[in-house]
Amino acid sequence: MFAYNPEIKNVSLIEINKRESWAKVQCDISWKNAWKNDINCDGVWFFLKYRVAQGDWKHATLKKASSNEFNFTDQTPKNFSKGSTGLGMWVPESKKGAFLYRTEGEGDVCANNVAVLWDYSKDMLEGKDINDVDIRIFGIEMVYVPKAAYYLGDPDGPDGPANCFYTYYNNGAYLISSEDSIVVDAQEGCLYCNRTKPIEQNSRDDVPFVIPASFPKGYNAFWCMKYGLSMGQYVDFLNTLNRKQQNARTQSDISSDIIENFYVISNTQAELLRNTIICPRTNNGKEKPVIFSTQTPSRACNILSWGDQCAYAAWSALRPITEMEYEKACRGIAAPIANEFAWGTTRIGRIDGFEGTDGSGNEIKSPTTGIVNCCFDGGIGPFHRGKQKQPKYPGFEGPVSSGIFARSGHQGIPKRENDGATFYGIMEMSGNLWEPCVTPGHPRGRAYTGIRGLGELDADGDAHIPNWPGKNGEGAGARGGVWVSPGAVYMCMARRQAGAHVKASPRYNGGCRLGF
Repeated sequence: MFAYNPEIKNVSLIEINKRESWAKVQCDISWKNAWKNDINCDGVWFFLKYRVAQGDWKHATLKKASSNEFNFTDQTPKNFSKGSTGLGMWVPESKKGAFLYRTEGEGDVCANNVAVLWDYSKDMLEGKDINDVDIRIFGIEMVYVPKAAYYLGDPDGPDGPANCFYTYYNNGAYLISSEDSIVVDAQEGCLYCNRTKPIEQNSRDDVPFVIPASFPKGYNAFWCMKYGLSMGQYVDFLNTLNRKQQNARTQSDISSDIIENFYVISNTQAELLRNTIICPRTNNGKEKPVIFSTQTPSRACNILSWGDQCAYAAWSALRPITEMEYEKACRGIAAPIANEFAWGTTRIGRIDGFEGTDGSGNEIKSPTTGIVNCCFDGGIGPFHRGKQKQPKYPGFEGPVSSGIFARSGHQGIPKRENDGATFYGIMEMSGNLWEPCVTPGHPRGRAYTGIRGLGELDADGDAHIPNWPGKNGEGAGARGGVWVSPGAVYMCMARRQAGAHVKASPRYNGGCRLGF
C-alpha cells in the first residue's frame, strides 16, 4: 500500500510458528526528512490490520513489547527487525503497533525488511488457516515531545491573543512544571483565561475549577503527528471499514447502490473546499464496502467532525491531544514571545499558490521568495460574509498539502520560520486547518485521561473510549487558526477563540491531528 509520507510496501507474511502462535510480518518503510538531534526525534507509528476470508478488517496485536519506556535508543524486541542500521524500534505495552525512528543523524529513511511478530492467537485466530489472511500495514509520521516544563499562554496575559491562558492577574504565561492538578481561578498566581463571546469561552462552568492531575497537561512526554491527517490517509481508513461504519464516517448517504453525492466528505456532486475524496457514483451495491479514492492524497483532510477524529484515533490506536499539549508541542521549552506563531516568531507569510501538481506531495509553495510559511486569509472569512463579495486573495479556497512549507527553503529565511515548524519540528500548527483538542475548559474535557484507542470501532463506526469527549463534541474545541481566517492575528499560537467551542457536526475547516 502507499500513503504519502511514509511509504509502506512489500508487505508479506514470511514465517508462521504454530507452536508459539505467532506469524512474522515483513515490509519496507521509508519516509523523508527524518532526524534524531539533541532535543528529540521523529518516527513512524506503524500498525497491522488483517482480515480472514474477505471479512471485516481487524487490528493486529504484536507478540512482544519493548522492555523499557521510550528513551531514543534501539529497543527492538527479540525476533523483530528494524530493517536498517542507525534505526531503532520501540513497541509499547499495548502492542497495538510499533515506532520506527532514527537513533542518530538525519535524512531520508529507507528501511527494508522491517519485521514484527503478530500474536494471532491473541486476536482469536487459533484453529483458522493463517494462510487465508490478508494483511495491510499503515504508517503515520510522528514527532516525540520530551518530558519538560514549559510556559502556557501568552506573556501579555489579558492583553494577549483572544482568550489566551495566563497567570492571574497579569503575570504573563503560566509555568507548567508537573502533571499535578491546577486551580483555574481569578486569584493571584492562578491559571486563568478571560471569557468574552460564547464561542470564545474558557469554560462552561464558573471559576474556580480544578484541572485534575490525570488530565494530560503536556509536561510528560508524548508523541504528536508531524502533519495533519491527509486525504490519502483518510481514504485508507475508510477502505478498511464495513458499509455501515463507512456510512457513519462520511457525510453523504452511501447506503444505496447509486450515490448521488459522490464527493462523500462534503456531501456534494462537485468538489467543495478542495476536498477530493470520492466514491463511484453507481454500481456500489448495498452490502459490500464502498471503494473510496482521492486525487490529492497529500492534501490535509478537511470537513471532519470530532466524531470522525475520534474514530480515526481509535482505529489507529492513538488518542486526541489536549489544548495544553498543543501549546507544549508548539513552544517547547523556549521562552514565551508575545503574539508568536507556532514557529516561535511574529513574522508570517501566506501561501498564494503552487508550482507542480497540487495535492501530490511534490508541489512547491509560491511565492518562491521571502517568508511563505502559512495557509490563511483565503476566500472570504466568516466575519466578512455578507460584507465582502470577492476574496482579497483570489485563488484556492481550502487546505494545502501537509509539509508543503518545508519542501523548499527560501534564501535568508531561518529554517524553522521557513518551514512553519514548531519547536519540536511539527508542521502546520498555525493555519491550514483547525487542530481539534480536548479542552480543560469543560467538565467533559477535564475527565479525559489520555487513554489510547485499541484499533477497533464499534458496529456503528464510532469510538467508545472511556473518558474521551463524545461525538457530540462536548469537552473538545479547536486551536491554531485556518486557511480562511481573515488575518495573521488569528494564527497566534496562544489564541483560543474556539478552544472550548462545542461542535458535533463537521467543521468545514476542521482537520485531525493525534497523539500517542
